[in-house]
Amino acid sequence: MTERTLVLVKPDAVQRLLVGRILGRFEERGLKIVGLKLVQVDRDLAERHYAVHRDRPFFPGLVAFITSGPLVAAALEGPGAIAMVRAMVGATRPPEAAPGTIRGDLAIETGQNLIHASDAPETAIAELALWFRPEELVAYGRDLDRWLVGPST
Repeated sequence: MTERTLVLVKPDAVQRLLVGRILGRFEERGLKIVGLKLVQVDRDLAERHYAVHRDRPFFPGLVAFITSGPLVAAALEGPGAIAMVRAMVGATRPPEAAPGTIRGDLAIETGQNLIHASDAPETAIAELALWFRPEELVAYGRDLDRWLVGPST
């Protein structure tokens, strides 16, 4: 089933010049970028994005970090995109992330873990709506899709 999911390439990845490398991994896997933008996140958006953590002691740190510099918001699309992206990103705590994952290969510390990815279909829908207006998401075909997922049935 084709899904859309949100990926945030966080300020630490932008500062470390890893944006292209990270997004390239998703494209190499076959996922399609259907939305992309560089964002300087304000406090309101940060608080809405992390609202589920509002009552947790680390909430102020999350907000401070995500507003500390620009990030890249990407909407990715593909069969099973949500689970695929989560697997590629790796565990939240980089020391627990498997080699070959983005965090396992590139991150060291949980507070600077490079990337956010939606964790479920409902979350992806809500997060995409938070970060992208409908007209900012582009539906398009690619000739190579038949080589990635086979013919439509």
